[in-house]
Amino acid sequence: MRLHRAAAFAALTFGLAACATQGRDPRSSEAGWAAHGYLTPGPTSDPEIIGAYASEAECMAAVEAWMSRQVVGNPVSGECLPVDRR
Repeated sequence: MRLHRAAAFAALTFGLAACATQGRDPRSSEAGWAAHGYLTPGPTSDPEIIGAYASEAECMAAVEAWMSRQVVGNPVSGECLPVDRR
């Protein structure tokens, strides 16, 4: 019984993790904006790639959502950059 419960919990955890990343593939022709998150006060470290989005509004919403899920008290920032297709 415990093994079934542990397997169900693991499946739920991985399912929720998959739902948390809703960005498009940056190589997609629909992606026009890339969202990056920084776990520092400014963009001075390597960013966490949040995802790629068709519009700047979707991108900014993703950055805001990502920042709201970070640990309280840690300085975080984020930005949206246009995808370079050249």
